[in-house]
Amino acid sequence: MLKQRLISALILSIGIFSLIFALPSEYLIYFILLLTCISLIEFLSLRFSNKSTILFVCFSIVLFYLSSFPGLNKTFIGLGATTYLGLFFLVISFPVSKPLMQRNLIWLISGITIHLGFFASLYFLINQDGPALLYFGMDITNRTALLIMILISVLMDSLAFFGGKKFGQSKLLLNVSPNKTVEGFLIAITLTPLIILLVTFSLIEKNFYQYVILILVSSFVAVIGDAVISLFKRVAEVKDTSNLIPGHGGLLDRIDSHLATIPIFIFVLILLS
Repeated sequence: MLKQRLISALILSIGIFSLIFALPSEYLIYFILLLTCISLIEFLSLRFSNKSTILFVCFSIVLFYLSSFPGLNKTFIGLGATTYLGLFFLVISFPVSKPLMQRNLIWLISGITIHLGFFASLYFLINQDGPALLYFGMDITNRTALLIMILISVLMDSLAFFGGKKFGQSKLLLNVSPNKTVEGFLIAITLTPLIILLVTFSLIEKNFYQYVILILVSSFVAVIGDAVISLFKRVAEVKDTSNLIPGHGGLLDRIDSHLATIPIFIFVLILLS
């Protein structure tokens, strides 16, 4: 199972990274739209019928289109980012929050807003005039900046997984995700910012401490994103959202932490700059 998981992750990573740099901006947006819709379908299918799911996704596509308008774009990013704050309280209060989580309206609003924030943030990044990280003096392409955001989530997930398997003793979120450990989390939240800083240190020319805060916040949020989707799966009583990716389950299972990290990274960046 672990071997299959690693092979699938490697193939997926190579494919995603290649497309990020190879596709023109317009086609990259369409590709991201496709991924977002697949993830949203998996999310809504845990609660709604196929007919209702398709109807809600069609409505969401209209909202995704509205992300192209600058004023609405930033509003959607902020909405997606702040949604995680409310969902985090539902995570730490579970199972007390279970009756609320079982309401169709909560499920629908949560699914649409977190995916809307994800798409809007990527649309903002890809169509941003000039380097998005220029606030830190980092004169790199916005696609390279996207890889930094993806790397944060990947490192947090991988280091927490392997650190937990090797040293894990105490459960981190037993009520939602019993496989996650405090030790794995501490290893990931320590090493991930260090690795990111080592990789990007030579590119930072100003506002270094704000950059450190941004990386720390994004790293912590990756855990929240994972926990939020685990919460919904726990309520739906499923292990995976689908079997689309061998060894990983569904696309939503694979990008759960990215759904939180990328919007909040962009949201904090907008607030800073």
